[in-house]
Amino acid sequence: MTPPVQRLAPGVLLLTGDAVDALAYAVQVAQRARRRNGLPASRALTALALAATGHADNETHPPEHSEPHTTTEWITTEEAARMLGCSNRQARRLAPQLGGQLTGGRWLLDRQAVTEHLKGRNAA
Repeated sequence: MTPPVQRLAPGVLLLTGDAVDALAYAVQVAQRARRRNGLPASRALTALALAATGHADNETHPPEHSEPHTTTEWITTEEAARMLGCSNRQARRLAPQLGGQLTGGRWLLDRQAVTEHLKGRNAA
């Protein structure tokens, strides 16, 4: 049985089986972290996701786990604060954890992420 990772030459790796899945997962985690921190998607990571999964998107899900494409409804931290019952300052602090994007010096949050956070907070 061949190992899942083989070094063929300096700078050349052959990934098979679970190693390809692990790579796709690592790329997904890295891209989400970039988005959470207000950074654009990395071109190198997007190319790596394309090579690992056969398609490139910011989530890098394998095709069998793809979710239907939905449009993100962005809200301001002021609206998120009203929804969460907290201050605008606290909503800004939560923005990176909720997948917010820093655009033009202002945080924008996905309404669905804020709603899910609120449900999770109320369930605890």
